[in-house]
Amino acid sequence: TFLYRYISIIQAENKRLGMQVEKVLQMATLEKKDFKLKLEKLDIHEIIDRALENINIQIEKRNGAIHKDFNASDNQVMADEVHLTNIIYNLLDNANKYSRENPDITIKTKNKNGGISVEITDKGIGMSKDVLNKIFERFYREPTGNLHDVKGFGLGLTYVKTMLDALGGSIGV
Repeated sequence: TFLYRYISIIQAENKRLGMQVEKVLQMATLEKKDFKLKLEKLDIHEIIDRALENINIQIEKRNGAIHKDFNASDNQVMADEVHLTNIIYNLLDNANKYSRENPDITIKTKNKNGGISVEITDKGIGMSKDVLNKIFERFYREPTGNLHDVKGFGLGLTYVKTMLDALGGSIGV
């Protein structure tokens, strides 16, 4: 069992590093604007539900909960399904990762200025004001010492912002 434990740790780390390499390559593609968007009319609530299916297991493992508050009556958007799902998943994943135990996350939609606003709130560790302006920069990670053990290279929010810009959307915190 000792050997099996180390093998499973190595496999998990190998998979994680492989995903990080993939993210770096995706970022290079995004920076060169070397991607094609497959724009189609999508239901934002269906996209959110799909992202929730994937993240719910991780949140339930931590005895957390996600609350949906869908108020957008006009819930159709022109977007790329894969990228929009990734954007929502990425934001929910951050809300989960940066929450202490028992994540409590809410995702809301509403119609705003002729479009749709999606708002994700959590009761996580928070950020300083200095950090707020930097979180969308590539490879930026808040220097928190040992306050949390979240792994990553600071690419998730850069991807989110780049794709939202390409789709004609915006993000704020």
